[in-house]
Amino acid sequence: MSLRFSAALAAAAVLCLTAAPIPAQTSDAPSDTATPVDQDAADAPQVRLPEMADIVAAYQAGDYVTAREGLSQLAPGGTPNAKYRYGRILQEGRGGPRDPGQAVRWLSEAVEEDHVAAATLLARMYMAGEGVGEDQARAANLLQRAASQGDAEAQFLLGVGYRLGRGVPRNEETAFTWFLAAAKQQHGEAQYALSQAYAQGLGTDEDGARALKWMESAAAAGVPAAQYSLALNLDAGNGANRNPAQALAWFRRAAEAGHPLAQRMLGTKYLHGDGVAQNGEEALRWLTAAAAAGDAGAMSNLGFAYATGTGVPADDATAFDWYQRAADRNLSRAVLVVAAFQEEGRGTPQDLRQAVREYRRALGMGPEVAEVAAARLGLLAAQGRIDDLIAPQEAAPWVAVAAQAGDAEALSWLETQAAAGITQAQGRLGDLYLTLDGGARGAQAVALLRQAAEAGDSFAQFRMGQLYSEGGPVEQDYVQAHVWFNVAATHGLSNAAEMREVISQLMTPEQVAQAQAGARAYFEAGAEQVPGAQDGTASE
Repeated sequence: MSLRFSAALAAAAVLCLTAAPIPAQTSDAPSDTATPVDQDAADAPQVRLPEMADIVAAYQAGDYVTAREGLSQLAPGGTPNAKYRYGRILQEGRGGPRDPGQAVRWLSEAVEEDHVAAATLLARMYMAGEGVGEDQARAANLLQRAASQGDAEAQFLLGVGYRLGRGVPRNEETAFTWFLAAAKQQHGEAQYALSQAYAQGLGTDEDGARALKWMESAAAAGVPAAQYSLALNLDAGNGANRNPAQALAWFRRAAEAGHPLAQRMLGTKYLHGDGVAQNGEEALRWLTAAAAAGDAGAMSNLGFAYATGTGVPADDATAFDWYQRAADRNLSRAVLVVAAFQEEGRGTPQDLRQAVREYRRALGMGPEVAEVAAARLGLLAAQGRIDDLIAPQEAAPWVAVAAQAGDAEALSWLETQAAAGITQAQGRLGDLYLTLDGGARGAQAVALLRQAAEAGDSFAQFRMGQLYSEGGPVEQDYVQAHVWFNVAATHGLSNAAEMREVISQLMTPEQVAQAQAGARAYFEAGAEQVPGAQDGTASE
C-alpha cells in the first residue's frame, strides 16, 4: 500500500500533536504573586511537529530521508497511522537502513490501536520471519483480523493461507471465499487466484467462462501472471476465440512488467517470425532478459538461435554456452543437446566421457528424452566408440533401443554379443526377434529369452512371464507365467509382482502351489547365480 492520504485528513490527524503556544503576559510588570520565569526557557524557540501532509508529499516526491525523519517525530505518542507509516518506512528501508526489528515494534503498536493496514503488513513479516520469528499462526490471526474489516490485501493473503494450509487448516472452499471477497474489491492478484480456482475447480465448481472473466480482470489490473495466462489462451484459442494479435499484445505487457515466461515467449516469436516480423535484435533482447531472470527455456532458445543462425549469426561456441546454462538448470532437452555437442566436438572440445555422462543423466528425465538418450548411447556402443567406458552388459538395453529404431549396426552388435554369451544381449535380441520379420523368428526369440531368463536376466524373466500368460510363440500356461513373474519380482520389478497377482486370480489353489514350487526349484538350482535364493528371496 502506498502512502496516499488527503491533506485535510492528514492535518486533522496531526492537529492534536502540535505544541500549544505559550500564553502572552497581560501586564508589562509581573504581579507580586507571579511565579518567577526562567528567561532562557521562555526565550527558547517553540518546537512544532511536522505536518503529515508534508511527510506524505516528501515520500511521494522520493525524499525518503525527510519523510523518515518526520515520521520518527510523529510516531512516539502519535496516531496509529503515524506509527504504521513509520513502521512501514523502516521495513522498506527508505531514507535509511532497513530496520525490521523496529518496524515490528511500531507496527505492533499500531495494531494494538486497531490499524488495519498495520495488521496486514505485520502479518507479512510474521510469514517471512522478518524482524521477528516466523509464526504462520500469528500471521493468520492478524490477517483474519484485517480481512474481517474489509482489507483486500489481507483477504487475498488469507485465501492463500487456506489454499496452502499455512497457519490455518487447508481448505479450498474457505480460500475461494476470501479470494472472491478480495476480487470484488478489485484486488488483481485475488482476481487471478479466483480465475485459477474456477479453471481447476478448487473450492468451487469448474467454470471456464468465469475463469476467463476473472483472468481478464486480473490482466487489466496489471497482474503479469494473468496477462501471460490470458496471452496463452488467446494464442491457442483455449476458452476464447483465437486472437494472435491480442495474444502478442498481452505477451508484450507481461514481458515489459518483467514476467520471464512472457519475455521468453515474446522473444521466441520474434526469433521465428511467429505472428510478428522476424527480428533478431528483439528476439535477443527478450530472450536475454528472460535468461537473466533464470529461465532455462530462454537459455535453450538462445542456444538454438546461435546453433542454427536463426535471427543471429551462427556461433557454435555461444550456442554451447547457452545450452550448458540451461542444462545446469536440468532442462532435459538442453542436456541432450549438450551431450550431442560434446559427442561431436561442436562448440566445445570433443569429450565422449562427458557426453556419456550427460546422456546417462538424460535417461532419468522423462520417457521421451530417455528414449533419445538411450538410442544415442546404443549407437555409440554399437560403433565401438565407448567400449572403454561402457560394458556390453550395460550397453545392451540401449543398443536394443537403437536396433528397434531400425539401425542395422545396432542389431548386428546385439547378435554378436548374444553369441558371445552376454545374457543381457540375449534377452534384448530375443525380444526384438519377436517383432522382426513379422514374428518369423519366434522360435529363436523364445530360445534366446529362455536362455537369458534361466541365467538370471530379470528383463527376460518378465518377458517369459508375459509370453506364457498371453500365448503365441509358446502355449499359454498360467503356471509357467506365475513362475517367471515370481522370479522376476525378486529382482524388485514391481510390475512383475503385480502381474503375478493378476495371474493368481486366474489359477486354482493347486496351480498356485505348483507355480510356487517351480519358483523354489529355480532358486535352488541357481543359488550360486542368485544370492539369497535358498530361502525363496533374491537380490539384484
